[in-house]
Amino acid sequence: MPELPEVECVARALRQALIGRRLDRLDVRFAGVLRPSAAAVRAAAVGRTLVAVHRRGKYLILTFAAGARRQMASVAREGAGRDETHVMVHLRMTGQLFCDPQFRPDAHTHLALDFEGARVWYRDIRKFGRFTVVEDARTPRALAHVGQDMLEIGFAAWRERVASRRAPIKAVLLDQGVAAGIGNIYADETLFGARVHPLTPAAALDGAALRRIYGQARAVLRLAIRHGGTTYLNFLDFRGRPGNFRRKLRVYQREGEPCPRCATPIERRVVAGRSTRLCPRCQPQPPA
Repeated sequence: MPELPEVECVARALRQALIGRRLDRLDVRFAGVLRPSAAAVRAAAVGRTLVAVHRRGKYLILTFAAGARRQMASVAREGAGRDETHVMVHLRMTGQLFCDPQFRPDAHTHLALDFEGARVWYRDIRKFGRFTVVEDARTPRALAHVGQDMLEIGFAAWRERVASRRAPIKAVLLDQGVAAGIGNIYADETLFGARVHPLTPAAALDGAALRRIYGQARAVLRLAIRHGGTTYLNFLDFRGRPGNFRRKLRVYQREGEPCPRCATPIERRVVAGRSTRLCPRCQPQPPA
């Protein structure tokens, strides 16, 4: 599933390629990805100019304005833009957005969006992704269960949400209600960098350990963004290219390989129902 870095890479590409362009046409091959309906998404977006792309965790929200490049400057101001509409995009497990002249649509290509000559394709093998009309770009009701973005939340607020939890720290990192954006890949990389075992109860961690985890999480996410995200199975960027962060991974999917710090073989465990990689020496398991 695309995590925060992959979705941020898509968001930046959308801003660079499409801001200021009007969506002239939406061709629908599979209407099941559009909520509440294809007609509702067309009414919210077709004939309108894309003026902003906002990301919260693993979600994108596209903001459209009627007719008006002149409205683009106003959308940055809080409360501006009475004639704005918003479409939230969740790529889920296998959703892909392409703006590539070489791309050839296949049976898994469900949407074609024409932005004044720039054609964007939406492809999704599993059909779990969604384009949903929402009422707000920052705090839509559909994201009421999602916490503040991991790259925006301050340490004090994050610690307040984490410090009393008795669940394993990896489960807490994966909880999108605590802070949004971290998935399995970056949770493993974060905890290795912080030298914390993923089974450690969050409430058992002292302030220094929590500070390390918070700092490592943000550092890993930013580094992954710089390298275009991580591709293992399906993720491709806006131009159809895989992410390059895979070569920077230290523990994820590296079980049996030597730890880059101490050469101890990386182990695989199951934590919070997810495959988890760790170094048993650098990340000693807490006492029962």
